[in-house]
Amino acid sequence: MAPNVQDKRKYERLELRGLIADIADGSRVFDGYIEDVSSGGFKITQLPQKFDVQPKQYVTVISGYKKNFKIIIQPCWHKKTHSGYYQEVGFKIVQPPWAWTEFIQDMLPEEIEDIWGRHN
Repeated sequence: MAPNVQDKRKYERLELRGLIADIADGSRVFDGYIEDVSSGGFKITQLPQKFDVQPKQYVTVISGYKKNFKIIIQPCWHKKTHSGYYQEVGFKIVQPPWAWTEFIQDMLPEEIEDIWGRHN
């Protein structure tokens, strides 16, 4: 599946599938799915409500596409899903590692058509 780029963000965003995050809250490790990715942040979906979102830094290991990234993140927002069992959490990346930035840049489409039909 080709990634989709979203508009109106500080960083270009990708709707990228196939990345899993393992994140610890201090006593337990939880997993969730990475979505809405950029070099500066991402959203984790299907993160259990038991994960206690606090305004602090967390360490996560992101796996997928035959790669692993250890990244320090900090939550920006969170919301419960309709089921009440899961939550979605938006994280910013604290000092993104170069390997992550390169990975995201490689996933971006080479040409992006703007609203006037021109290619960048």
